[in-house]
Amino acid sequence: MRKLSFWVTLITVLSLSACGGDTGADGATGQAGATGEIGQRGETGQAGATGAAGTTACDNVGCEFVNKLIVKQIYNDVINGNNIGSVDFIFHEVVRQESIDFYSTLITSNPEHVATVKHIVADGDYVAVHWHYSNMPEDEFTGNAKIDLYKLTEGQITEHKDFSMTYTANTKSGNSVFSDLYDYETTFSNNDTAIEEANKTMVADFYVNAFNTQNVTLIDELVDENYLQHNPFVPDGRSGLRGYVSSGSAPSNIAIFVTLAEDDLVWTFRSDAQVVDLWRVDNNINKIVEHWDVF
Repeated sequence: MRKLSFWVTLITVLSLSACGGDTGADGATGQAGATGEIGQRGETGQAGATGAAGTTACDNVGCEFVNKLIVKQIYNDVINGNNIGSVDFIFHEVVRQESIDFYSTLITSNPEHVATVKHIVADGDYVAVHWHYSNMPEDEFTGNAKIDLYKLTEGQITEHKDFSMTYTANTKSGNSVFSDLYDYETTFSNNDTAIEEANKTMVADFYVNAFNTQNVTLIDELVDENYLQHNPFVPDGRSGLRGYVSSGSAPSNIAIFVTLAEDDLVWTFRSDAQVVDLWRVDNNINKIVEHWDVF
């Protein structure tokens, strides 16, 4: 067995203090009960039922910070460091072997590839990562765009869903599928948790209603005129999104099973398709100003 890295040791200590909670289903031993599956959510992305008895919700920023540190080790230590042994400490036993198999295959099939995290969110028990997997990480028009969704319980990953796409060097907007282009100029992005919750509801409602009913007036109301687009097939601007939604080629049966938010980014995970969207909301103007997706 490989020696635990400094970070794995530190994360273990932090998780005990930040994510500790009530005694598990086995009473005095404090052993956690069975973990619940990632629950289905309504069309507006509102939370469904909590997991099985014995699980502990991560309900504070300290716990969310630790969960982020745990997940980052997958990219820094397991993938880029080629340290499969770290999987033993990051993943719960219920998903450990399949995780070892998954990351072993990923690393051996692409030995020259590098994982570069582009966006990461921690919201409650969930952490999601938008990342670039390429042997030329400095070129955002190469390799794969990936998103991983993790659920953590008491400092270990208990569930994992992955989404991936390969794209060409040509995008309709000329933007890569990763770049952050929005400029706040003299204002600042949101960092208020109450606003994050409002943004989750606004974005999920917008996505479902604008696309499923081709309600382009919602686009005029909630999308900035200079909206920045990172989908390879849709141009920049409110008019580009308006044209796409009204063209008949946009999806019209959207359902969302989980919505996450941190700072100015909202992440929507669809249950009708293997699609994840990221939306930047500028709360200074109350508009959606930038969008990425993996499908």
